[in-house]
Amino acid sequence: MVFQVLISTLSTSIERFRQYSFPVLVISQGGGSRRVEDYKFSFFEFKERGLSKSRNRALDKAQGEIILFADDDVSFVDDLESKIIRAFEQYPDADVITFRVQTPDGLAYKSSYSDTKFTHTRSSIYKVSSVEIAVRSSSVKKHSIRFDENFGLGAQFKSGEEVIFLNDCLDAGLKVIYVPEVIVFHPLESSGKVLDASYFRSKGAIIKRLYGFSPFLGLGILFIGKQLLKSQKTVSFAEALKETMKGFYAKF
Repeated sequence: MVFQVLISTLSTSIERFRQYSFPVLVISQGGGSRRVEDYKFSFFEFKERGLSKSRNRALDKAQGEIILFADDDVSFVDDLESKIIRAFEQYPDADVITFRVQTPDGLAYKSSYSDTKFTHTRSSIYKVSSVEIAVRSSSVKKHSIRFDENFGLGAQFKSGEEVIFLNDCLDAGLKVIYVPEVIVFHPLESSGKVLDASYFRSKGAIIKRLYGFSPFLGLGILFIGKQLLKSQKTVSFAEALKETMKGFYAKF
């Protein structure tokens, strides 16, 4: 199997990404137009902005049979390539595998990680970050699955791109599993998410994009209910609910 890491960045530095022993494809949104294609290393620079746009550019140019999405603020375990290839060999029917992230101090990045392998459901994918996702490129390309460019950093709605991507995989009948193996390191964020008006507007739009008015909408309502009850909101319950509805009925 040919493995490749797809890194999204705003950095314009080429040399910082040459350090890896495994194949790397870098999509930079630093504003230039440089192209570098060497053995095991590719760098493409674009003037556009948006994380989902960057992920899609990477998907278009990816050469790996197995690809891992990454950002420029993570570091990788020493045996990254062999660990991910081994997981796909062990589970040949898996189209997408999500893994674990650890802090540099050896702590679990999320308390929600399971210690056992499982098959993802429409509710479990809410807990997945994009840097945990590895896919068989042939599977997602066969079904034309891409990141929705209305969602993610730099887009109309600033989050939700990974859960939408995984939900689209489930809609296409792909098998999405979790394997409890650490693949990347990421420092714990010093401050939590800001639960402001735009946060709730994004959540409403995510639920509409995921479920529309399908029978699964109930799952979305349950998710929204949990968000509305969070004590760290910077807006009132009524304002949060109003912004959620704005997002749900927004045009995109």
